[in-house]
Amino acid sequence: MSDTTKRNSYLSLMIWLTLAAFYFYQFIARSSFITVLTNEFMQYFNIDTAGIGLLGSCYYWIYTLMQIPAGIIVDKYSTKWVATLATLICSLGLFILILTSNSYVAGFGEMLIGFGSAFAFVLAVKAITQWFHAGRVAIMTSLTMSIGCLGPVLGGPGVAYIVRSHNWIDVIRVYCLVGVGLAALIWLIVKDKDKDANVSKEHATETESAESNTEISLVESLKLVLCSKQAWVLGLMTMAVYAPLSALGDMWGVMFIKVAYGLTPEMSALANNMLYLGVVIGSPVFAYAATVCGSFKKPMIIGVIGAFLSLFVIVYLSGYVNTFALFILFFITGFSCGSMLAYPLGLALFPKSIGATITGFINMMSMVSGIILLPAVGGTVKYFWNGITKNGLPVYTLSDFRWGLAWVLAFLGFGIILSYFIKDRSPNEI
Repeated sequence: MSDTTKRNSYLSLMIWLTLAAFYFYQFIARSSFITVLTNEFMQYFNIDTAGIGLLGSCYYWIYTLMQIPAGIIVDKYSTKWVATLATLICSLGLFILILTSNSYVAGFGEMLIGFGSAFAFVLAVKAITQWFHAGRVAIMTSLTMSIGCLGPVLGGPGVAYIVRSHNWIDVIRVYCLVGVGLAALIWLIVKDKDKDANVSKEHATETESAESNTEISLVESLKLVLCSKQAWVLGLMTMAVYAPLSALGDMWGVMFIKVAYGLTPEMSALANNMLYLGVVIGSPVFAYAATVCGSFKKPMIIGVIGAFLSLFVIVYLSGYVNTFALFILFFITGFSCGSMLAYPLGLALFPKSIGATITGFINMMSMVSGIILLPAVGGTVKYFWNGITKNGLPVYTLSDFRWGLAWVLAFLGFGIILSYFIKDRSPNEI
């Protein structure tokens, strides 16, 4: 390997790692603080549980709505500029949270976090398609997802540990400064491949064609994505597979485990965290499997079926599951959810020039699962609640949660059906 090729290889890796670091950064910003510091936020902003739920939803709505616009912007403009500004906006949103005790202003801060975070994954995917060989796109995209999911795995316990000995406002303030430093690092390292004259031809995508390099207008980009049956199949499939993470991982998992398995809050949180740990490991494993078997579709079918079966056992066969098996089953569920290969498959099915747009669309659909399931599960649990309270709080039963979590299994069942309509490609065809 020549010195020039080595330098280009190192540069490719550095660009990807820097953008993956932003993806990791925003995961902690969006989830770990508000999850760990719920009581502190409620006291600081003088809000109740409904208010804290509304505050958190400000992020998810903006993040979801911005996915397609973010993809279009990333496709059309400089990665360096977009990534730097997105990181700074995300950090500014965090800073606004501690700048005022007004809950409405804090909601605006959450919106800014969501706005900046919306660019993180699509930026990383754009860099992967620009700087890495076609055969590595699937594994690199999955590794990016793994790095992001390390955010809740490490961030939650990390924040909880740090705030024991430090003021939580100071902790967020320091994290804002970390974001500014990351933005500076992005500005120094990140660049677009097509603007770099010294890039070796060895790193050019072998399947690149004149058609894939042709600039596509904004209207045509939207038409290609929104009018494509496969785009909707991949988006809905991802929404289905992401359902356990949004419903259990982000909201109801800990409460369900406490009710169904009688574990302490700490052990329940640890068991629930196994979902994300499973995704961290499962994502690259499924991507590697896709490369080996030359198919995206087969691993995706195996993954969605595995998630359905393991979650069914967790919810409806809890009497036969001990604590150790519960941890394993939550890990298997998360591992199976790591089969979200719709992102690299979308890159294989659509022109390279709208790669970020199709990625944003699929990512938007994954977040829709949370928008639908969080109130659906909660509303169903409340509907079947028998009205019993303790210390002023409702006492929910295992039966209540089994009815509520049936929604998640329904999503996964829908995903199993959808998987057979996927138009398959080999990872080497990206």
